[in-house]
Amino acid sequence: MPSNISDRKQNPAPSTPPVTIKGILHALLAVLTWVLFVTWWNQVIPQVTVEDASMAFLVIFLTALFCYVLTLLWVRHNVGIFRRKGPRKNLPSVSEDREADYLGRRLDHPGYDFLKNAPRVVVSREEDRKNFKVPLGV
Repeated sequence: MPSNISDRKQNPAPSTPPVTIKGILHALLAVLTWVLFVTWWNQVIPQVTVEDASMAFLVIFLTALFCYVLTLLWVRHNVGIFRRKGPRKNLPSVSEDREADYLGRRLDHPGYDFLKNAPRVVVSREEDRKNFKVPLGV
């Protein structure tokens, strides 16, 4: 059993996500976008003729149909992959032995098993090296 599953059992996910500035800005942007959408439609609706409305309906219908067909094709593609390869039963194995990070900095650490069991790890960078240490008294 992978260690991340046992970690999740010990530390269950919080029931509600934390409120962040980024989340507040995204919600505000979504609300303002809908306000702009409704405002513009309120300006357009009085000027709409029957021909314009039928053309708008046709465009909306064709767009929805296109999205529906595209979604069905994507699902069919994924089902085909599942039938060829079967269900995923585990994650691919990855070696934990690393000499350097993705930027080429050398990694100095006491061992991954030691770091996994440490309650806190301090990561520092010195020139072209990364140091991993467990603070004293922890």
